[in-house]
Amino acid sequence: MGFDTTSPVAGSWSGQFEGLDATSISATGRVAGAQADPVGAVGPTNAKGVGQYLEFAGNFVQAFDRATASGIFAKTSNGTAAPQPITTLFAPSGSSYCSNPSLDGIASYDRIDGVFFLGNLFRASGAYYLCVGVSAAGGSVPANNLEGTNGQSRWNVYAYNVTPALPKNAFGTSYFPDYARFGNWSDGFYISWDLEDPAHNFNIVGFEVCKLDKSDILVGLSTNAPQCYTYIPSYVVGTTGTDKSLIHTILPADFEGENAIPSSTAGEYFLAQVNPSNAGTNVPCSVLPCTSNQLAFWTWSGLTNGAAPTYMLLKYHAFTPGCYNPKTPANTYCVPEPYGGLIDSVGDRLMSRLAYRYITTGVVGEYLAVTHTVQEAGTTKRTGIRYYKIKASKTPTTVFIGDVQDTTHGYFLSLPSVAMDKYGNLGITYTATGNTSFGSSTSYDPSPYFVSVNSSTGTPNLPVAILSNSGLSGQDETDQYWGEYVSVASDPNDDLTFWGVDEYMNGNQVSNCSYKLQIGSGCTWASRIYTCQLGSGC
Repeated sequence: MGFDTTSPVAGSWSGQFEGLDATSISATGRVAGAQADPVGAVGPTNAKGVGQYLEFAGNFVQAFDRATASGIFAKTSNGTAAPQPITTLFAPSGSSYCSNPSLDGIASYDRIDGVFFLGNLFRASGAYYLCVGVSAAGGSVPANNLEGTNGQSRWNVYAYNVTPALPKNAFGTSYFPDYARFGNWSDGFYISWDLEDPAHNFNIVGFEVCKLDKSDILVGLSTNAPQCYTYIPSYVVGTTGTDKSLIHTILPADFEGENAIPSSTAGEYFLAQVNPSNAGTNVPCSVLPCTSNQLAFWTWSGLTNGAAPTYMLLKYHAFTPGCYNPKTPANTYCVPEPYGGLIDSVGDRLMSRLAYRYITTGVVGEYLAVTHTVQEAGTTKRTGIRYYKIKASKTPTTVFIGDVQDTTHGYFLSLPSVAMDKYGNLGITYTATGNTSFGSSTSYDPSPYFVSVNSSTGTPNLPVAILSNSGLSGQDETDQYWGEYVSVASDPNDDLTFWGVDEYMNGNQVSNCSYKLQIGSGCTWASRIYTCQLGSGC
């Protein structure tokens, strides 16, 4: 199984190029998902100058040639390049299981074993499936070259029925698995998702983490069932339970870099945000000020043995989650768009990804980097980006903590993602938006930005606008979801260049673009793929 491919069209690009967008998807006669949620993965360039960037957005995928920025996936072998539904990967044999995807897809490049990874959660016949695929070699063409052979990119694909692994609520109904996160490690592919209770407004009661049988997936053999472990704290359930977990959306560490994971590692690492609670209780905070000064840390061995998390105390760095509302803590909508609507900051969780790197220069060690959206101004609820660099071990410690915020224009910053280069510098992509009614100096349509953070100082450099949309387009998204995923990763070629993908609106998005109604003819979302380095700009 796999994707039909075509040779890349001649061309060139500098700094950035257009990724997947709703217009080009609609041009194929298919309906784009109402949210982009773009994520991407950059592979290496081989000796012949061939390499790709793989993007997932709106339930479609495309592989872009690194040299020309032209797509290579097509509907037919050697046909015209066009975005392909992720369901193509699993047809025909997986069509009954992998035909109804969520919008929260996964696209990653495994730098340990040299393969691309795609995955998503699907619903079929009342059951939930995790459908995944990894690129495979075709003849003399290695798995890291998605052009494949004879117009075919070959993949090993799997459909796992995860319903038996899902815990049930008091009414015997399986919790809904949502918001999948991914981490690549030497001994497995790790995927986590939130557990939401359909009987209580889909409140998040905890999370589940599954480890996939990587060794067999890589060679296309039948695999062992995923190993899954659940975290639902005792204070959530029962007649006196809160129905809401303060800890959810756990992130698995996602490997990047040239140095192998050391034998002294404590194993796969996991990190989650601890949301504010009323003093001395596990009840979500309902009395201002609502702040938290903790992150929750696990290792895989800790999770599998039922251990409680290690709480990382953020001394002098307490935070209020972006758009936190003490009356409705799960409602994190406050990021204003110029037309007056509000975007979900997704401030109640850490944002993908939890970047991992083993650094052998300077202070040698295993390091993690992560970001999330926090409140920076109480009156206007203006949001900014909080970032962390952490020295990983059984007892993790913070190397530095910092914030990126806009005090000049009063723009709201949200929805970040982070990567590390080989020296431990951070690259962060995020969205900036503004509305004069919410304290911004000008109304500013949501636009993608990038900022780098120097590893030696922990301070951010000047942010760079990847695409400034103010005055050029509007954003009028009726379901309030700007998007919940973006991504950035380091380049396998030099281990210094950051490849990011972020979202913008290519014109006003009208009312017939709706996630709930599953129609998308009015969708105008688009994505921009770009490269940046510390010190040399974008």
